[in-house]
Amino acid sequence: MRIGEEDKVMKLFKKSLLAGVATAMAVSGAAFAQETRTVDTITVTAQKREQGIQDVPVAVTAYDAELLQNAGVRDLKDLAVIAPGINITSTSNEFVTTARIRGIGTVGDNPGLESSVGIVINGVPRARNGVGFNDLGELERIEVLRGPQGTLFGANTSAGIINITTARPEFETSTNVEASYIGGDANGWALSGSATGGFGDLVAARVYAATRQRDGFQDVQTFGGPRTENEDANQSFYTVSGQVLFDFNDDVNLLIGADYTERDEDCCGAPSIVSGPTALALNGLVPGSRALPGSEDPFSRTIRSNRDTSQQIADQGLQGELNWDFDNFTLTAILSDRSYRLDSGQDTDFTGADVVFRDTNTNSFRFNNLTFETRIAGQNDRFDWMFGMFYSDEGLRRVDSIQMGAHFEPYLGLLGGSPTLVTDLANGLGAAFIPGFTPLAVGAGTPLGGGNPIGDAFQQNGESLSFFTHNTLAIGENTDLTFGLRHTTTEKEATFDFGDSNVPACDVWETVFGDALDFSTPTAGAILAGFSAGSGVPIPSLVQFGTFTCLPFARDVYSQIDHTQSLEENELTGLLSLSHRFNDDFLAYGTLSRGYKAGGFNLDRFTQAGSSAVDFTSVLADPTSYPAQFDPEIVNSFELGFKTEWANDTVLANFYIFRSDFETYQLNTFNGIGFFVTSIDGAQTQGAEAELLWFPESMPGLTLQGGVTYADATYDEFAPTGTADVDRLSGQNFSLAPEWYTSGSVTYEGNLENGMTWLAHLDGRWVSEQNTGSDLDPEKIQEGYALFNGRVGIGAEDESWRVELWGRNLADEDYIQVGFDGPFQPGSFNAFLGSPRSWGVTFRSRR
Repeated sequence: MRIGEEDKVMKLFKKSLLAGVATAMAVSGAAFAQETRTVDTITVTAQKREQGIQDVPVAVTAYDAELLQNAGVRDLKDLAVIAPGINITSTSNEFVTTARIRGIGTVGDNPGLESSVGIVINGVPRARNGVGFNDLGELERIEVLRGPQGTLFGANTSAGIINITTARPEFETSTNVEASYIGGDANGWALSGSATGGFGDLVAARVYAATRQRDGFQDVQTFGGPRTENEDANQSFYTVSGQVLFDFNDDVNLLIGADYTERDEDCCGAPSIVSGPTALALNGLVPGSRALPGSEDPFSRTIRSNRDTSQQIADQGLQGELNWDFDNFTLTAILSDRSYRLDSGQDTDFTGADVVFRDTNTNSFRFNNLTFETRIAGQNDRFDWMFGMFYSDEGLRRVDSIQMGAHFEPYLGLLGGSPTLVTDLANGLGAAFIPGFTPLAVGAGTPLGGGNPIGDAFQQNGESLSFFTHNTLAIGENTDLTFGLRHTTTEKEATFDFGDSNVPACDVWETVFGDALDFSTPTAGAILAGFSAGSGVPIPSLVQFGTFTCLPFARDVYSQIDHTQSLEENELTGLLSLSHRFNDDFLAYGTLSRGYKAGGFNLDRFTQAGSSAVDFTSVLADPTSYPAQFDPEIVNSFELGFKTEWANDTVLANFYIFRSDFETYQLNTFNGIGFFVTSIDGAQTQGAEAELLWFPESMPGLTLQGGVTYADATYDEFAPTGTADVDRLSGQNFSLAPEWYTSGSVTYEGNLENGMTWLAHLDGRWVSEQNTGSDLDPEKIQEGYALFNGRVGIGAEDESWRVELWGRNLADEDYIQVGFDGPFQPGSFNAFLGSPRSWGVTFRSRR
């Protein structure tokens, strides 16, 4: 089955419409003003100093506050519509939000894996993608840097950087209030306000506050609960932030900021896209608990969930930035201290039956991160130089608890033909091989709340210290050589404190076959042969049934391997770039760069590591051999860029060719039972990009902008490992990596009589076919699709008020973000869906 298949005529129409909207990437800088209307005024900080965007030998695109507002960008997930080459997905909760650039990103919800795409907000990196996807407040601009950025931005930028700059305090007093009504499949409202102004000549401040409330766009069938909430994917949060600027003199300023965000929402259910034979067993227990084969209808947006999916999030931080201009150089220092808290529940089987679940009270994530960066930069006629240091101290704690529901035992039994099979087999094994065994009552083998009720506690502390330099030397009148190096030392220590499991039926299997539950030993073979002969159950079925009775969260073996592991890495990254300006309107460059993403630890229970099953016999003898550690991700990249300006600097047209080769690539794969981390030896992404920005001189209020990316991201071919979920990746395209991305926007502004203005804006995005599953199952393919957003409005010429009518996903396109194996349901697949059409009315007042 393929999701989102379209009529060819409609598909062609959508592509043609999008191509007519724009043909290249949105590039609009913070320095842009309506009366200027030239592209050479756009500035960026891609090299941590303010430069013209056409002078930087980097594939960077900047989106200014006006475009971001017209496109409705409130958080980074909204950015994907206008930024080609970017893919952003959300899965089991708001923390599990992943950005990908040119097909490269990080899969899964394991906080032991760091991000391939770096998120930097006001100069402070967010060490995990998920902690950067909140309301961004009042924006000045967002820059997207594509390709490895390991020199200036350090580790965990092997795919690129999303660099966000929010509005700073101003000495001129102003206020801004915005109120919105939200309609569509989910009704809601939003309110935000800000104020900025000076206190004398030395101090200025800015404060911002916002709250958004929205009903869920997915209805929930609860099947008697215990869940009572009948909506999913709702929104309820508030955020406050403040900044104080001390402008001591022309040479010294200090900016201090603080922010706090709190969310209390229900997210994220996932409907069935394909139901396998296990759906019959589920429906035998709870009629209608999963769509039967052939009746799947994911875009009815009605999900089945009897367990709570609430999430409570708190994100807060403090930071300070000092800038001091000396005679020959500038000193910049940035200090930040941030913390993030998540408590979340999950209906882990994603059905209306009560099979497995996570309770909000026993599943949590805590993250604290202290960072400090200092750098000095200077320049003369021929040489721009920069030296710096970056330090990060992070601590995280994950508590993960999966519990069995009331239907786990009869469900597992029905897969073998009898609802009492779990107890029958456990009692048979116990009576035959355990002296003095007391038979289990039906239902007591895997009781309600059994599994891992207390939870596993994973604690990881990490420190990183980097020293870097980035320099540009004019080796000719119009030729520059840019070179940089960064040395990064990373130290991590992870403590695994596994909770006790409470599954009496699994206790029987572990007692009979040993704590390692190794069915391959001669002793185990003899036991299986004898028990098979007596019970009539084939040996392969016994092995499979024992495995499902003793899923990772049910096994006591983990509580015997509490331990601590550590690692240390030293990596050298850098770049070498040669650029030549042929004339004022044409710059060409070639760049070689090396990026690095830190290794780490799989903070989870797992029975497979890489391509091999965990040898619990060895792990019990030496718990520190538990194969949780995975390798760093190393990438070498080449980029050739051409930056041009035309028609009196009213047209920007840039073109890039790129290739990135990964020596190792971190892959996190879910096989229906659990996640396991695999380091693939060899992967690459290569392709080309084009971007265009046009301010037509004959139509002063019209702006056309957009871009096209072709990216072929593939795994290298490798020898078979014997693990199907790994072997099918050999030579194939990455998941969530369409080959083609096309984005564009049209903005037209004009004046009405009586001192009023009008606005019309349309933006759109089309991506080609992609497989949305980490293991590339064909059931998870999403056909190419298009999204369109629009906005029209009128307001006062002095911007004192404006009213706008807007819509998102105007065509109500149905598409899936991520497909995955139905947990503990072989042959079944679920998916997290994209948002449906929504619309709203917004009123703004500025004074």
